[in-house]
Amino acid sequence: MTILIQFITSFITGLCFGIIVNVPRRVLVQCGLVGMSGWVVNWLFLQLGVTEIYAIFMGATVVSIVSIIFARRYKVPTTTFNLPGFFPLVPGISAYQALRHLMSGKYMEGIEMLSKTLMLSVTIALAIVMVEVVLRVIERPRKARIRL
Repeated sequence: MTILIQFITSFITGLCFGIIVNVPRRVLVQCGLVGMSGWVVNWLFLQLGVTEIYAIFMGATVVSIVSIIFARRYKVPTTTFNLPGFFPLVPGISAYQALRHLMSGKYMEGIEMLSKTLMLSVTIALAIVMVEVVLRVIERPRKARIRL
């Protein structure tokens, strides 16, 4: 039951963040699906016992790939799906806990949580860049062959 609730809430999170950033109405459901797909992959990898960083990386990679597919299918920019899709993966609770520890004088715990938050954020960024670079490497030779 909690699995179903997590999937539904990640879908709603992606959908609502799509509303907040003004994505076109015709792709709001797809924004929810992108957010849910990333969270599902993240959750599955966490259940397999891998580290949180690796799970976030795999979830962000899936969000990036699905965003590109949907962007081409619905003829909108990739960021239309990236922003709402990554929102469920963003380490907000880690950032909150880091600041709470720092403000209450627990500096070591705060710095530890802050470094964890930074690593998770960089992991999301690396997944985005990796998918884009791999896609460009794959597509460039295909476009060159078409010109010949």
